[in-house]
Amino acid sequence: MKYKIYRGFKYLAFAKALFILSSCNDSSRLEQEIAAIPVKSELKLFHEEFAESTIDDLNDLKQTYPMLFPQQYADSVWIAKLTGVDTIQTVLENAVNDRKFDYQKLHDEVDNVFRHVEYYFPEFATPDIVTVLSEVDYRRKITPTQSQLLIAIDTYLGEDHDLYAGINKYQKVGLEIDHLPADIGLAYAYLFVPPSMDRTLLGSMVYYGKLHYLQQLFAPQSTGDQIFKYAPEKYEFTVNNESQMWSFFVDENLLYSTDPKLQSRFILPAPFSKFYLEVDQNTPGGVGQYIGYRIVKAYMENNDTPLDAMLTLPADVIFNKSGYKPKQ
Repeated sequence: MKYKIYRGFKYLAFAKALFILSSCNDSSRLEQEIAAIPVKSELKLFHEEFAESTIDDLNDLKQTYPMLFPQQYADSVWIAKLTGVDTIQTVLENAVNDRKFDYQKLHDEVDNVFRHVEYYFPEFATPDIVTVLSEVDYRRKITPTQSQLLIAIDTYLGEDHDLYAGINKYQKVGLEIDHLPADIGLAYAYLFVPPSMDRTLLGSMVYYGKLHYLQQLFAPQSTGDQIFKYAPEKYEFTVNNESQMWSFFVDENLLYSTDPKLQSRFILPAPFSKFYLEVDQNTPGGVGQYIGYRIVKAYMENNDTPLDAMLTLPADVIFNKSGYKPKQ
């Protein structure tokens, strides 16, 4: 597979420029309409409230936030955290406090995601926002529930933070606060995209493509690297070499293969994707997710299908009717 590094600019024909201008205007009008949607969420800084509490406050905390105090844990666990016996809790509290998050900005950004979710799914009920400490559980940064959105605030300290020293580099990419809207968008996308039983590579691509398509709708201000959790330079490489990657999948007859190894090679998070070529180190893990997004996006651009109906369509239907053509 021959890869290229794109260094130039593509000049647009006049008609195409007019089309893009019209699309931008439509997008601007849509965003204005969404911005007018009223949302009423309350931001509850539980991590600060807990840090400022004493043992005498424990019962009140448990009554106010029952979800955060699972019954299988004895009170001694929480008392150790409240009194400083649990030194990890103290380290996390200090680290988050030192980060000096702009919580008003955070609240505004989360509310903006809520507006987009409600626009596309009017039945959505806006939850409250609750910040928690998770002992850096970066695999569960965001937890949406019916009444609350839990944000593990200790997973947004910045990828170079000392607390993240033992985490693999490719997993650190998303540990930045500017990834929050994209993370929330993806967390809610999982609630609307039905699980897929299609075990082909194409099936996995399209499943994740649906997730990322919704995620982009929910968090439209997020950049591509934030959406896919690729390092910026690896995202750029993926975009510029989409055609070569697609040719590889087609030429190797991989699209309809059910070989489980293809999931770790091209779908799941990893330091890089495994084409078994010299350029592998330039790729992010899970490039199949990006290709799947491009297929789903092409389908929605070329078909008059309601969003909720598209989410239930089989992968082969979406692919065959997408008119997908990789960027050259």
